[in-house]
Amino acid sequence: MCWKCDGWSDEDIRQWYLDTIQAVGWAVCGVERGPNSPPFSYTVGLTRFHDHPELVMSGLDGPDAQPLLHELATHVREGHRYRAGDVITSFSSHRYQVLRVNNPRRLAMAQEIYGSRGARQVHGLQVVWSNHAGQWPWDPGWAEGRRTQEIFGRPFPAAA
Repeated sequence: MCWKCDGWSDEDIRQWYLDTIQAVGWAVCGVERGPNSPPFSYTVGLTRFHDHPELVMSGLDGPDAQPLLHELATHVREGHRYRAGDVITSFSSHRYQVLRVNNPRRLAMAQEIYGSRGARQVHGLQVVWSNHAGQWPWDPGWAEGRRTQEIFGRPFPAAA
C-alpha cells in the first residue's frame, strides 16, 4: 500500500500517515501496480482537515503522482473546492478532469483513518489526466492504451 514503507508494521505505517497529516494537512498513499491494474495514488487527510473529498490519480507511480496531488491539495488548503466535472488546466501541459469516485472503499487508508467503521464513508474525486494531444482515456483517439489509467468514476465526455 505505501510505496516507501517496506518492512514497516501496519501500526508504523498508520502512525506515519497520522504524523504526516498532522504536520502537512494530508499525506499521499501510493498503491503499486497489480497484475491487471495500473498503480494509483490518493490523498489522506483532506477529509478531516479541509472538509474535502480525497483526491485520486491512476496510472502514475507514487513518486510521479505525489507532486501533482500535493499541488492540488495545496489549492484545497487555500480554499479551492474541486467538483466532479471540473477541468483543470492551470498547472501543467496536461488537462485534468475531476470525476466522482464510485467506490471510495478503494481508498483503504483514508477509510481506515477517517471512515467510521462503515457508518461514514470517506469520499473521493479522481483526477484523470489527458494525453499530450488533449484526449481523455475514454476518447476514441486515445493512443496510450486503455489500461494506462483506471477510471474510478463516470466520465463527463462533453468536457473538451
